Amino acid sequence: MSRTRSRFALAALSVAVLALSGCGGAGPSGESDNTLTIWMMTGGPGDSPLVQDVNAEFARQHPGVQVHVEIQQWDNIVTKLTTALATNNPPDIVEMGNTQTPLQTYSGGLAELDRNSFEDSANWLSGLAAPSEYDGKLYATPLYGGTKVVMYNKELFAAAGITEPPKTIEQLEQDCRVLAAKNTAVPNFSGFYMPGEYWFAGVPFLFGKGANVAKQSDGKWTATMSDAKSVEGLQAWQNFQNTCSTPSSVGVNTTDPDQTQIFADGKAAMLYVKAWEPASVLEKNPALADKIGFFPMPGFTADASLPVIVSGSTIGIATNSPDQALAKDWLRIITSKTFQQKMAQQLNLLPIVPGFLPAEGVPEQLTVAAQASGHSFPLPNSPGEATLENERYNEQFFSKIASGADIAQSAAEYDKHATDVFNKQGG
Repeated sequence: MSRTRSRFALAALSVAVLALSGCGGAGPSGESDNTLTIWMMTGGPGDSPLVQDVNAEFARQHPGVQVHVEIQQWDNIVTKLTTALATNNPPDIVEMGNTQTPLQTYSGGLAELDRNSFEDSANWLSGLAAPSEYDGKLYATPLYGGTKVVMYNKELFAAAGITEPPKTIEQLEQDCRVLAAKNTAVPNFSGFYMPGEYWFAGVPFLFGKGANVAKQSDGKWTATMSDAKSVEGLQAWQNFQNTCSTPSSVGVNTTDPDQTQIFADGKAAMLYVKAWEPASVLEKNPALADKIGFFPMPGFTADASLPVIVSGSTIGIATNSPDQALAKDWLRIITSKTFQQKMAQQLNLLPIVPGFLPAEGVPEQLTVAAQASGHSFPLPNSPGEATLENERYNEQFFSKIASGADIAQSAAEYDKHATDVFNKQGG
């Protein structure tokens, strides 16, 4: 069902708009001043010296055009982006988290792009490409990806007599029991430390049962957490979390306490990690350098790993930018195979096309993540997904399930709230 985009309908404007006037790369008249202003997020390629490679190539193509990269914080970025894009003088280019992207594609703040003008765009990761589209049109491009893999302590596996990574969830839970029995002398030991709020780890259990978070029909969303297959997935999540992780992990996230510290201290044999987290472990305990291995999260059957969520960032051009042609050239450079390979090698970020991953110069966890990303499911492509994220509703829900709450009742409550949010936010 085709619908007209709602021009900034979701923005909190008035005073906020006035406060952000003058934030972009054009003068008050909206005419080009031969400058690109680019908002990029902390922790990504814009927050690295590597972005200068993009700017250098852009300068070669467009001598005399100035590029200003401004680093933004993730806190409150949804409101800040939506408000800035609604002004007459926005930043020319903006980076967004992939779960935040549908809100911006719907709002009207982003200019339409030609997918065919970007290198190997047919093979973009679906978890980044799908949120970038609205009503069959493209309003952003993927920037970088990330997914999770299992990191394990080879020494602890060997001491427990485990000779290879598990191939199924059932085998994984059995290994957790064996590891726990072997490490009873270690207080609060987890065979697989899994925070109950880690919903990015919980949702794949639904995917593995053939379920999804929500479905869309005739422009309307319906959350499907209480469907039979979803309930099976939630029960499997509860069983896994309760079997493999310590009871104190039920109500926490990955950073409080820091799960990399727990692994570094030998209090867990496995973690579900992003590509940068192994480096954090080694900073805390360099002695683990030769004792860490990686594998995809096993599935319910041995023939397929558990599906993953591909997270990451997208990047788009403001509708009100007077320099859209220049901005598109900058986007073509940062999404090119040449830059994406440098990003993988230097920043351990997953390229937007799995085939862009270099054969050499990347860590093992990134290679495993690229393999896992071939079996991925996207989250609902609705602006409401960003609202659930801001509410921390998904974290609270999966923690509630891990704590032993009644699954059918909790799932029904989730569906009521999420369906309302998805449809209030424009579908």
